[in-house]
This record gives sequence, structure tokens and C-alpha cells, in this order.
Amino acid sequence: MSALGFTLLSFGIILVLVRLKVPLWLAILTGAISLGLFFGEDVKGLTRAAVKGVTQSTSIGLLLAVALLLMLSEAMRQTGRMERMVALIQSFARRPVITLAALPALIGLLPMPGGAIFSAPMVRQAAQGSELGGNMLSSINYWWRHIWEHWWPLYPGVILAMSLTNSDLLTFAFFQIPLGLFMFAGGVLLFRSAPSSLFLKGPPPPPDIKRKILLSVTPIGLVLIVWCLGGLVVKLIWGAPESGRTALGWLSFMQKFAPLIFGLVVSLVYTLWARPFPFKQLGRRVWNKEMVPLLGLVLSVMVYQSVLKDVNAATAIGRELELLHVPVTLVVILLPFIAGLLTGVAFGFVGVSFPLVLSLVESMPDHPSMRPYVVLAYACGHLGMMISPIHLCYVVSNRYFAATFGATLRLLAWPFVVMTVSAAAYFLLLKWAL
Repeated sequence: MSALGFTLLSFGIILVLVRLKVPLWLAILTGAISLGLFFGEDVKGLTRAAVKGVTQSTSIGLLLAVALLLMLSEAMRQTGRMERMVALIQSFARRPVITLAALPALIGLLPMPGGAIFSAPMVRQAAQGSELGGNMLSSINYWWRHIWEHWWPLYPGVILAMSLTNSDLLTFAFFQIPLGLFMFAGGVLLFRSAPSSLFLKGPPPPPDIKRKILLSVTPIGLVLIVWCLGGLVVKLIWGAPESGRTALGWLSFMQKFAPLIFGLVVSLVYTLWARPFPFKQLGRRVWNKEMVPLLGLVLSVMVYQSVLKDVNAATAIGRELELLHVPVTLVVILLPFIAGLLTGVAFGFVGVSFPLVLSLVESMPDHPSMRPYVVLAYACGHLGMMISPIHLCYVVSNRYFAATFGATLRLLAWPFVVMTVSAAAYFLLLKWAL
């Protein structure tokens, strides 16, 4: 079988295992082992690639960042800071229709597995007295919960994409933010048939509401401020990040992850100091609920990427695609979309498809700019993830509002059309401009 066939077969193994309810980290690890075996690697070679994957600076940085993100989200939830943020936004928005969109969007600023269940009660409260049914409320809650996920730097999928594409925060966000704007436009369409009562103004908010809102979002602001300032300091001292550093590449670690990790630590310390909550209890809550599977997912993704590089699959596939005249753009569209559909998480579709997609684009004979293809791959993966019936946010939101998958999918059809058409046009524009 060809290199393309072997790689797609390993990819298919991952997707089938996920469909069979095998944990995603185990499915990806199985796919990595299968990939190595298909290319003739022995146990020694696979072990070497796996060790390289889990010990490189990128893996260590991702592990620390994901663990701290989970702890910060849980700390804000347990100390009541998140509920206060929501109450203040609700008072400031005044119009129920704005509140309906703003509340899930606000909760979406912090990546929490199944976070739609946290915003669902708030959406229901904001819709009290209206004629909106459960299917519409679930659609609103679900869609607006994810409008930041293309570029917001606290999402593990975004962090992994930045790492794999060797992008700094400002560059990555600059090109990805339009995808979020397209999603915003699609979300507005959900309110096209909303009752007029949702557009009526409420009482004026207290005069100091803006100050209170700014204080309530301090933990998020601290992460971003420290990250940006730290990144600038690191860049002045060591220069811009370089790709290809593995094993104990601590310079690469300092360039790519130290500012983010330091920002998360500062924010976590501030959150626990401002409203004390036992650190030991916080660690126990996070570890028991979601830490282990997500950290396992990080490591399995890095092993898959390491094996892919070790067997030199991308170069071989690039040569085969050139001979077969298969458009790389079609591969860039389909692989992330399918991965998103069957994994239901951004970190999953980035980790499974991006190593292969990026390598294929690099091997194209005309050496195009990578950025348009990164945008296209992320947009397609995100679309697949959003219609995935195993996406946890989709499941819990529908369950809370007693909504059905088919009904909510029909309501989301036009937002999906807007997102698809806009992303395609944006890709063509970037490809022409760059």
C-alpha cells in the first residue's frame, strides 16, 4: 500500500475507535502505533519516537498550560467569581437578546469541557417570559458558547495549533479572528425570528457597572497581559521561536510557553488570594474530573506527531499526491472536518489532522504560504466539531433544554452556511494576497 494509504488507514483507525467510544487519547495512541507498524517500524523505533514525542519541550509546555487552564477555570467557578461576572454582564446588557448571546459567549472565554451546561441555566433565565422553545435556546447556548474557539489563546486547541504552526499569539490571532467574526454573523441569524419582547430595554445598570465588570474579569486579563509582556521580554532576550527543537529544547520552551505558563500562574494565585479556596481541594477537584484524560490526550497527540515525522510520511505522501494529481486543498478540507466530526473536540481535530495537513502543504511544489491553509484547516475542523453528535457541549446543552439533535441542527443550518461560505471566501482572499 502507498504512504498515503497507510497514513489514511491509521487515521481511519483513530476515527473508528472514537466512534466505538474508545477514549480519544487511546484511539490516537493506537493510530500512532498502527502508523509506525504500517511503515515498517519495529518496537524499538516506535519506543524511540514515543519517548521523543512526550519529552520534547512542546509536550512539556502543553501539559503545564492545559493543567493550569483547568485549575484556573475551576478556581473561578468555586470562588463564585464566574457567577458574579455573569450577573454583571446581564445587568449591563439590558436587552434580553443581547444577554442571551453574551452569557454563553462570556462563559466561552474560559475553556471548560461541557461548559455549555454552565451557561444553559443563565440562558434559560434570560429567556423567561419569551416564546423561545428548548430547541432554539439550546442552539443559541451552543453556538455562542464557541464563537471564540478559532483564536482565543486560552483554548488548548488554539495553543496546540499555534505550537504546530510555530506561530506567536498576535500573528495567529490576526489571521484567525475573521473566522470568529463570521461565526458571530452566523449567530445573529439565530435571532431573526425572535419575539419582539427580547429586544426591549431593561432598567439602566448601576453607574459603576463597567468598573465592576473590569474587576470581575481580572483573572482573564492578567493571563493575557502577563503573556503578552512576557512574550515581548523573551523575544528581546532570545529572539523569535524556532521550529524543529525537540527533546530538552529549553530555549524553545522559554520562547513558546514560559510567558503563557507564567501568566496562568499569576492569574491562579491572584484568584485564590482574592477569594481564598484551599489549593489542595482545588487540585483534587480538577484531577478527579478532567485532568487525567486531557493530559493523556496531549501526550498521545504528541506521540502521533512524532511517529508521523519519524517515518517521514509527509514527504512520501506529497510525492504520491503530486503523481496522482490529488489537490492538497481537498485534503486540507476533508481531514480536519472528518476529525472534528468524529472526535467532537478542537484539540482532537488539531492533533489528529494538523501534523499531516501541515506537512502536505509544506511539500507542495510551488511552496505556497502556510497561513491560508491553516485558516482553512481550522475552519473545516471546527465546522465538523460543531455538528458532531458526540461534542460534549452539544450533548449537555440539548439534554438540559430537552432538545433534539435533528431540530437544533436544522436551526443551526443557516449559521453553518454563513460560516462555510465566509471561510471559503476568506481562504481564497488570503491565498491571493499571500
